[in-house]
Amino acid sequence: MGEADSVRDGKARKAARLIDVARLANVSRATAARALGGYGIVTQDTQRKVAEAAQALDYRVNDLARSMRSGKTLTIGVVVADISNSFTLNSIRGIIDASASAGYQSLVLNTDGDVQREKDAVRVLREKRVDGLLVVPASRLDVDHLAGGRGHGAPVVLFDRFIDDPPLDSVITADFEASRAAINLFADHGHRRIGLLLGTAAHHGHQASEPPDTVSAVRERARGAMAGFADAGLAMNSAWVRYAGSVAPTALAAARHLLAQSPRPTAILAGNEEMLLGALAAAEEIDLTIGQDLSLIGFDDAPWLAVFRPSLSVVQRPTYELGRQAVSLLLSKVGGNRRSGSIILPSTLVNRASVARIDP
Repeated sequence: MGEADSVRDGKARKAARLIDVARLANVSRATAARALGGYGIVTQDTQRKVAEAAQALDYRVNDLARSMRSGKTLTIGVVVADISNSFTLNSIRGIIDASASAGYQSLVLNTDGDVQREKDAVRVLREKRVDGLLVVPASRLDVDHLAGGRGHGAPVVLFDRFIDDPPLDSVITADFEASRAAINLFADHGHRRIGLLLGTAAHHGHQASEPPDTVSAVRERARGAMAGFADAGLAMNSAWVRYAGSVAPTALAAARHLLAQSPRPTAILAGNEEMLLGALAAAEEIDLTIGQDLSLIGFDDAPWLAVFRPSLSVVQRPTYELGRQAVSLLLSKVGGNRRSGSIILPSTLVNRASVARIDP
């Protein structure tokens, strides 16, 4: 569109109105509103004519006016604990794609696993009148701020983690079963000295015992590992267990601690990406060869794993699908579905080259 087309007699051309679109499409104003707003019954032919008329007139839907009429802002709030890791990035991609397909925008806020920042994020998003909230909860116990979605306020769906009270709907992966399968794989390959590196934002150092407010995903992985030890008839050695803050320096310190034990573990299950990187770095410091001197299994198939040699065995979780399913469940709540709809997605143990077979 040239300057001569957009200016007449020194005045900017007026923005097109809904009635202008309706006249050009030869439909009523109400029909044009339904076609552009995505509600009510409109035939495909009418939908096409209205869309073409809106494009020809460069018409822009007034989202504020539409939200006032419908009571919806067509936005969802997303609160994540750590936006930097590959699990979160892939899940957010699933959330954004699924939201866009349904005509919604996503507002993403990061808390770094801090409960107060999570409370602030939830408050801000509710003030912005989001239609629903997806939350990766930073705490299993301090959750009163999430209960506002039960019966009043924007509905809340949790993803990657769950809480027991209040029993909010969640979309999670089968962490217990995956962790159990990983320990069984180690045991089947002859390992008897198996270590655990479990990352948790509830703790800033590293220790053998579980911190008091460990989130559900970490607890489920720990429980699954214990079940795997029981399957193999093994006793868990507390010297080979570390709960560590999910940051690189702490993960490295925890891994160093495990590998300094005498005897040291011959295999380690790393509970998240940071723990896996910590184990790799600690092993390199003392010249241990992965897949020979030390066996490793990690959680989540991060993109950087494709270039690591030897190829690392992982628990592969459907992170993109987790995001999509979370949006689907949330929008069903936005639409008035009050039934419980928690979902557990299966995880897959992928055995590559980082688990050595040893003589027991």
